[in-house]
Amino acid sequence: MIALVLAAALATSAPPTEVIGHSVEGRPITVTRVGDPTAQRKVLVVGEVHGNEPAGRGIVAALRTTKPPAGSELLLVEDLNPDGFAHDTRTNTHGVDLNRNSSERWAGAGAKPWSEPETRAIRSLILRERPALTVYYHQPYGLVDVPEGGRPQQARRYAKLAGLPLVHLRRRPGSLSRWQNVRIHQGSAIVVELAAGPLRAATRRRHVAAVLALATR
Repeated sequence: MIALVLAAALATSAPPTEVIGHSVEGRPITVTRVGDPTAQRKVLVVGEVHGNEPAGRGIVAALRTTKPPAGSELLLVEDLNPDGFAHDTRTNTHGVDLNRNSSERWAGAGAKPWSEPETRAIRSLILRERPALTVYYHQPYGLVDVPEGGRPQQARRYAKLAGLPLVHLRRRPGSLSRWQNVRIHQGSAIVVELAAGPLRAATRRRHVAAVLALATR
């Protein structure tokens, strides 16, 4: 009886999660909401886009147990590419790099822009929620990229908080962050390149703190 009561309490306290789409192989792509559902400031965090770059998933998992600043809500997508994660591949099951499949300067990744169910899922979420900030985690360079098509203020602040250099990487045709910076508003999407390998606990805590700091208006 006590176990049942405890299980019910844990179930009711768990943050709400919704399925926003499915991968090529049918795995669910979910978003977990943490914070004030009526908040105007939404912060989207994507733990993994390339299946063989999984360290950001740990940051998303840690963020699920945090309390965001008043007036903000976190939208947490642990796996945008669950098939790639399952198979330890950069691309999805169709062999498409999801971070080259947007319509912004698309250069042939996929049959057409937004050809993949995974990118359509994140596009629909972004257009519906219009996040003030989106953080996309990648590996292995250990830096924060200067946003393509966007202002650098939020990226610069994140880099300082996380203890990473701010670096201007080459342009990536069809990237999700560039599309968001052009389609939603400039500087709203940043790319954080984590170092290679597993994420250390202290490093994870720094990144969690950086996300929460940027969730503040």
